Amino acid sequence: MDQLERECRSYTRYLTGQRPSPYVIDKYRDFHGRSDALADLKFDPFDQFLVETSARGPLWARLADSYASRFRKESAVRKKLVVALAILECAPPSFEVLDAVDCGGTAGAILRLGWGAAVCVVCVLVSLALFGPVRLGQMLARRPPAAGVLER
Repeated sequence: MDQLERECRSYTRYLTGQRPSPYVIDKYRDFHGRSDALADLKFDPFDQFLVETSARGPLWARLADSYASRFRKESAVRKKLVVALAILECAPPSFEVLDAVDCGGTAGAILRLGWGAAVCVVCVLVSLALFGPVRLGQMLARRPPAAGVLER
């Protein structure tokens, strides 16, 4: 399985809870092969780290998305998730899951919103604890030595 297929499988499970159909995987690969939209992305080492980590599974995709949605809004992982979501919105059976109306009325909506907010807060905190030190380490590793520091 190549990197693009791993990404597609992980993102589809994260966004819909389902496995992607062969059609979705093919369209995800096709988009990356034909479109210039993602070709111009400048993958800095941290972007590459987020994409590779997000491809490990739906939990990792959620954590990478949580981190990127707060601290790296223009990251490659966010753009790849948008591509995956656009494909899923047009493909059966995933569009049925995405378009389904939730039941439960007002009480159900309030409970789902509360649960979603709690999950969001936990994911942001966990992703910050996981990805923050990596980002800081990469920033410090690329930082040039301070002027005036004497070399021995």
